[in-house]
Amino acid sequence: MGRAGTGGAARAAAVAGPPLLLLLMLLLLTRSPPATAGDHRKSVVGLVSEHFSQAPQKLSSYSWYGSIRLFHFRVPPDTVLLRWLLHVSWDSSTPCTDVEITMHFRHGAPPVINPLGTSFPNNTIQQPSFQVRALLTSMLLDNTSVNVSHPAPGDWFVAAHLPPSSQKIEVQGFAPTCAYVFQPDMLVMRAMEVSILEPDVPLPQTLLSHPNYLKIFVPEYTQELLLELQGCVSSGSPGCPVRLTVGGATLPSNFQKPMDGISVLVRSDAPSLLRLHLDTGMDSGGSLTITLRVNKTEVSGDTLVVACVNAASAFLSFNTSLNCTTAFFQGYPLSLRASSPVANLIIPYPETSSWYLSLQLLCPESPGVCEQTMVHVETVLYLVPCLNDCGPYGQCLLLRRYSYLYAGCSCKAVCTWVMVGIWNSEGFPLGALAPGTCLRPLNTAWPPGWRGWSCTDNSTAQTVAQQKVAALLLTLSNLMFLVPIMLSVQRAFLVEASVYFYTMFFSTFYHACDQPGEAVLCILSYDTLQYCDFLGSGVSTWVTILCMARLKTVLKHVLFLLGTLVIAMSLQLDRRGIWNMMGPCLFAFMIMAFMWVQRCRHRHQCYPTSWQRWAFCLLPGISMASMGVAIYTSMMTSDNYYYTHSIWHILLAGSAAFLLPPREEQTEPWACSQKFPCHYQICKNNQDELYTVT
Repeated sequence: MGRAGTGGAARAAAVAGPPLLLLLMLLLLTRSPPATAGDHRKSVVGLVSEHFSQAPQKLSSYSWYGSIRLFHFRVPPDTVLLRWLLHVSWDSSTPCTDVEITMHFRHGAPPVINPLGTSFPNNTIQQPSFQVRALLTSMLLDNTSVNVSHPAPGDWFVAAHLPPSSQKIEVQGFAPTCAYVFQPDMLVMRAMEVSILEPDVPLPQTLLSHPNYLKIFVPEYTQELLLELQGCVSSGSPGCPVRLTVGGATLPSNFQKPMDGISVLVRSDAPSLLRLHLDTGMDSGGSLTITLRVNKTEVSGDTLVVACVNAASAFLSFNTSLNCTTAFFQGYPLSLRASSPVANLIIPYPETSSWYLSLQLLCPESPGVCEQTMVHVETVLYLVPCLNDCGPYGQCLLLRRYSYLYAGCSCKAVCTWVMVGIWNSEGFPLGALAPGTCLRPLNTAWPPGWRGWSCTDNSTAQTVAQQKVAALLLTLSNLMFLVPIMLSVQRAFLVEASVYFYTMFFSTFYHACDQPGEAVLCILSYDTLQYCDFLGSGVSTWVTILCMARLKTVLKHVLFLLGTLVIAMSLQLDRRGIWNMMGPCLFAFMIMAFMWVQRCRHRHQCYPTSWQRWAFCLLPGISMASMGVAIYTSMMTSDNYYYTHSIWHILLAGSAAFLLPPREEQTEPWACSQKFPCHYQICKNNQDELYTVT
């Protein structure tokens, strides 16, 4: 016989808030386990199975929270078994490597994850989430699943991502691109026959081999709950082999405005309580910030104001240990005293529930002092999408998964300054450091970027000086194009010279605008500069190869124009595709090879005929071009980008200077008076004129 009461000793955590729903499960110890979802056995009486699914999403390597794939499910009430079926697939036509896929599960809010091991802001609570890691091959061979017994109803979130990507910069289209697609399915088994247990009213139950489920609705502001199991009689076995399991679920409430600057009177005889409602699907995608302040004069001596922040139920049993633990939640402790009159707590992605702030006055050394003392504590509780708007080194971005909205910080690369200090054997600084100081442990590289949940981790951030050096390398390296420009003008290749100048100009200002920190200069929009830079690189290679083919002037200029139009069209379709440049260049190379073979057949000797041309021009130019392609496609990483891409600029311009053919024999050297006449010229006919006299 089961009975619920509100008096006697407490058997569950104290509750102060909206009605609390408790689900009790009474079952025999010798029972058979219930049929799980997907079993071919007959389902347990009173249980029904339901299936929920969402559209699959393509996984990405983790770089920041926006790169994860988030799935949002709602678990119905009275669910006794939840099973996640995890499916993953890939494009079988592309050879892909085996990767490890990480999946995170959390109730009430998106999971707070940290795959990069970055630091969180001070006073931030990192709430752990359950995670599963599995190799792709194992997930393809076996049906990977995760079971949760008696899950809390409401919002459940599943997040999945690939491992953090390597620092290598992949060229799109040059290496095979693998598409990993992930889809979770949710199977639930919920009870249809649930009895209601009323306070002070015995409820007889006959227990069989399957569980019996009971509900208790706890009234608002209930402090204690007593559950009694009486008159248990078992036939056929000694004793009473019954197991009792208790679980709780808070009913959703409406969101209230932030409590800003509320003064709370705190005493020693009873806790003072504040409640904040976080609504389903509205308030769990940001950060909950709690700030407590007290006047130093009111907490003199050993007077201590202790506080606990809990979800689902309030903490009421304060003592010096201050563990803040209830039956439903592991709370977060705070304390105020004369030496530290301000306390802060940051909870990223707080779960959907009613949150409680409990405060009480304690005097550990002299309890009698607190009996007549009252302290005013100023409390500030509010929700923000991103803490401090991601600070000066980040940008707060709103992310959406269908109708669910959440926020994340995208960080920059700038750093204020570097302090040269003393380091221990493990590479950590000794002594106090100024706020915002960028640290570089011994024997470590400088990958760019601020990191962390709120862009407060500067362990890999660049200094302003480093950014300026990087910007100068990427921009000034384009001055190497002055060499092919001057050679083109001297050899009367004016169209080629104009193309090289166009490439040098837009590549310089594109990289001046492409910097992630403070050393930025944009004369046009970033997208325009990027397009012009890519167009210039492709057209420069196109005109250089056609110039080497020694075509007739009219045909050469027609191909110049047609190739430029084709490259411009392909860049509009896919700007970062490697074949946008390689395709036209290979076509131009085929034209050049055909013309050279024709000249070889016509002259009965190799073309070009001069060995000096091969040794001092063609071979160095081909070598520089090959080195540039190798660096561009396989050697660039995030760490060495500023150096390798600058070398790419130098090699591209240098190869064009070496590969340009000599001046045509019938063309005179550059001269202003010959190319652009500055005076009129009288033509004289030396032939004899015949006159007819009439």
